[in-house]
Amino acid sequence: MATIINLFRGRGSGKDLFHALLRPHIEVMYRMAYRWTQSQADAEDLVQDILVRLALRVDEMQQVDILRPWLIKILYRRYVDLYRRQKNSPVEFEHDDWQPDEAEVGSRIERAADSRDDIRQLDMQRTLLVAMGELEQNQRDVILLHDMEGYTALEVADILDINVGTVKSRLHRARQKLKNFLTDGPF
Repeated sequence: MATIINLFRGRGSGKDLFHALLRPHIEVMYRMAYRWTQSQADAEDLVQDILVRLALRVDEMQQVDILRPWLIKILYRRYVDLYRRQKNSPVEFEHDDWQPDEAEVGSRIERAADSRDDIRQLDMQRTLLVAMGELEQNQRDVILLHDMEGYTALEVADILDINVGTVKSRLHRARQKLKNFLTDGPF
């Protein structure tokens, strides 16, 4: 973040405007980056890359009516670009498959209060993370954006550059798979 701030030295209110526009969205951007990359370091790199790219586009950001979906769309496109580059690379990377971060889930359980409801909820979260790992990438993306982040089907379609009907279809199939997994076990 300090690198980005340095880009605005001597520009006066540009730095303040950049902060005002982006600060409310950085947490959501990181959360989505982490969900897609399943790596803290990769998520931080992805968000930093986007912030650096946006540092010189403050005027353009001011023209956007609803900034959050626009930012997530840019983040998603960059993630896809990096994923494709990584997939086509002759070097093998560790994070090819989407898997829940067991260390994070385990630490949540350890920190849980003695309440059975808390433990039950954490167990359900773990089961849901495993079920999410069983979904196809395109289904997981619509579930993450629509059901977990609260974007409308139209916003999801815009972010992912697909038709609204495709979003609804993927959403329906993903929910059905999740429901089957959660009631019957693995697919």
